[in-house]
Amino acid sequence: MKAAEGWAIMLSRRVAFVGVAAMLVIAILTVVDILLRWLFNASVPGFNEVLETGIAVAVASTFPAGAANRVNLTIDLLAPRFGERTSAWLKAVGALALLFFYIFLAWQVGKDAVGLAERGAVTVFLEMPLAPFIWAISGLMAASGLVQFLVYFDIVGDAVAGNYQEDKPGHAPATDADQAAPMPSQPTGDTQQGRILLAGIGMLIAGILVILAVERGIAGFSEIAQTIPGAIALIMFALMWILALTLIPLGATMGLLGILGAALLAGQEPALAVLGSAAVEFLTNRQLAVLPLFLIMGSFAAAAGLSTDIYDLAQTALGHRRGGLALATIGGCAGFGALTGSSLATAATIGNVALPEMRKRGYSPGLATGCVAAGGTLGQLVPPSMVIVLYAILTEESIGQLFIAAIIPAAIAVLFYMITISIYVRFSPNAAPPPEARKSMREMLTMAARSWGVLFLFALVIGGIYGGVFTATEAAAVGAGAAFLFALFRGRLTGGALWRVIGETTATTAMIYILIFGAVTFSFFMGITGLPEVMTGFIRGLDMSPIAVIGVLLVIYLFLGAIMDPFPIMVITVPIIAPVIMDLGYDLLWWGIIMVVVVETGLITPPFGINVFILKGISGGDVPTATVFKGVMPFVGADLVKLALLVIFPPLVTWLPSTMMGGG
Repeated sequence: MKAAEGWAIMLSRRVAFVGVAAMLVIAILTVVDILLRWLFNASVPGFNEVLETGIAVAVASTFPAGAANRVNLTIDLLAPRFGERTSAWLKAVGALALLFFYIFLAWQVGKDAVGLAERGAVTVFLEMPLAPFIWAISGLMAASGLVQFLVYFDIVGDAVAGNYQEDKPGHAPATDADQAAPMPSQPTGDTQQGRILLAGIGMLIAGILVILAVERGIAGFSEIAQTIPGAIALIMFALMWILALTLIPLGATMGLLGILGAALLAGQEPALAVLGSAAVEFLTNRQLAVLPLFLIMGSFAAAAGLSTDIYDLAQTALGHRRGGLALATIGGCAGFGALTGSSLATAATIGNVALPEMRKRGYSPGLATGCVAAGGTLGQLVPPSMVIVLYAILTEESIGQLFIAAIIPAAIAVLFYMITISIYVRFSPNAAPPPEARKSMREMLTMAARSWGVLFLFALVIGGIYGGVFTATEAAAVGAGAAFLFALFRGRLTGGALWRVIGETTATTAMIYILIFGAVTFSFFMGITGLPEVMTGFIRGLDMSPIAVIGVLLVIYLFLGAIMDPFPIMVITVPIIAPVIMDLGYDLLWWGIIMVVVVETGLITPPFGINVFILKGISGGDVPTATVFKGVMPFVGADLVKLALLVIFPPLVTWLPSTMMGGG
């Protein structure tokens, strides 16, 4: 089984390589199409149809590699309480749930392909048959299921053999002699393989029996369920949280429960059909193509060294001020966030660069870790941002307008963080060393010239969207193509660099799309229960002003942001909360930015704060967690002031999008 999984990983990586290469080709063709429009008022005939079908198959090609690399979004908040053995078996159950989800996806997408073939469906302009493309997607999902089957047995094997103990912190790595001589308490050879096989097959059969029992139960309970849709919605919502907190992958959890709930209320056929149709619809959605294209842009930009350039530029410009390196770190985080759209990646990457420098130059551990943790939150706020794209998809808002709406809040965040650092070093002079000598104008111009790439890339993407030169999808394609050229001409794609870029793109793309498929299915179920309308009516009946309701929601989101990644928060809550926000009379564009701001604040808020623990790990064992939290608290205060400003003065969010050309 291990050998089979090794072959699956190798083959899936090759398939993913072809898929990412296809996305890059499509990005370059998009640039050609834009240039033809500008120069000759013409375009590539039928290019939109090529984009939709090509991106769909290319994205689906990342799923087998995502399964092979076990890239799934799980909530591990309670994992330490379960213990290693229990966690290992829960992961096995989660792998089984994901296996069934892949099977359902492949089955339903295949049924869609059959329907298209029977109707002889073709594209409008090029008249390409659609069925072969959908068959290819179904086949790739089936391949993902096969890979997941191997991964499932490997995870079961680890649970049976107790291999999870090797990951225990501080556990000495096993020597060759240790590996050759199994522990006396553990079964060996054929006995252990037999136990793994029996455990895996037993769980698989149990899962199938559960599905069959549920199918029979649906028929008997459906009539009763249809009389109490609100109660069913609450039960499923609670069950979703329970399963998600027990290490079941979130995409599979929402997808399977969405199918179950919809089957109870609308019948099995519609419930299953919505999974296949939603998968096809979102894979062929031009708007959603911005996700993999921006991911490609971020990966190639990082490989090209653009993130280091922007950090060096900020350090050159601000190093002469007291706390200059901390100020430069905020600027570097903003620039890196514009390239990657990820808070955790920003905190980890800039932290690895900035923390050793600050500690070496005499910055206090609190200020050093606090400014990096806070600066990391800019990753999801500075456009382009993956969380903003996800929100736009879930609410059907304009991605371009949301990107532009985030510019002023992001600028306010950078300004407030820099003011916080200036106040910090004024009241705690020992927290930072004396300022460095001011760089000469020549040195600054030299560094600016060296950093022109990242400034050009940001201006090209965001300026193009704002000016109505191209859509968000075209902007993503332009950014991906430009970042690739930067990496290529700088000679940064040699050795394993290209594989690393493809691996990063593959992993995140597969994770996000599986999450979206599950979220859309669960949202369909929630829609037919009428729960959003019930919640809206309930809040309308409360004796609370709209701003008070917003305040309560912000407190809830602040708590959620402290314990969870922004992605699951979005997919779980947006379908329910968005109708409430609209009923209160607020703009969903405004609320999207508010959500990102408050959830990102949660990332650095005690007693959890994911960014804080990331920085604790990077900084080493000599910095206590309490020190990191103490250092980050002034930045939390700055975030709360910023949040209050955006809530009290909504035009800070909504004004700039209203001035856009072309509507975004």
